[in-house]
Amino acid sequence: MARSSLDRWLAPWVFVLTGVVFNILSALITHYFIGLNNDQINIIDREIQQKQVLIDSLWQSRIEVERKKEFFILLLADKPAATEITESYYRKYLAEVQDTYDLKDFAALVQQPADVDLKLLLDLSDAAQQSIIESINNTYFETLELQERKMPLEGDNSRLFSIAIFLQVIGLILVLARDLRRH
Repeated sequence: MARSSLDRWLAPWVFVLTGVVFNILSALITHYFIGLNNDQINIIDREIQQKQVLIDSLWQSRIEVERKKEFFILLLADKPAATEITESYYRKYLAEVQDTYDLKDFAALVQQPADVDLKLLLDLSDAAQQSIIESINNTYFETLELQERKMPLEGDNSRLFSIAIFLQVIGLILVLARDLRRH
């Protein structure tokens, strides 16, 4: 009687059924759990990419501020040639920089109807560039935080993939073992 009970548990269909269950579990792990993690990883990757585009754009803004500063230095270097039109563009540029980069400390100086002041241009441009660099740094740190959030998900995927492969191999061995039991 004990022998027949053992034969029933070692029957070929038990090996095949167990192997098929392991393969189904492997497929479930691979397609569901790893898929969910991959969705989250893709969302994080998109956010990282958007932040990188923002960093590139901010860097271009910093370069643009530097170039405009140099342009106005060259334009205003020749004091006698500084016309009303030049001064008008100069004042508009100062106001634009002050508004764009929220440099409230310079609001009173920009609004004063004084002559062209290169020191104001230099100080305002430096403050704008500093503001841009701070934004770049903050965005970069946000990118690092996103990458830190992504790392555990990738580690989980690696472990789940290893478990899925293990279950698949065991399932295949069990399916093939039914032939060994027959002989």
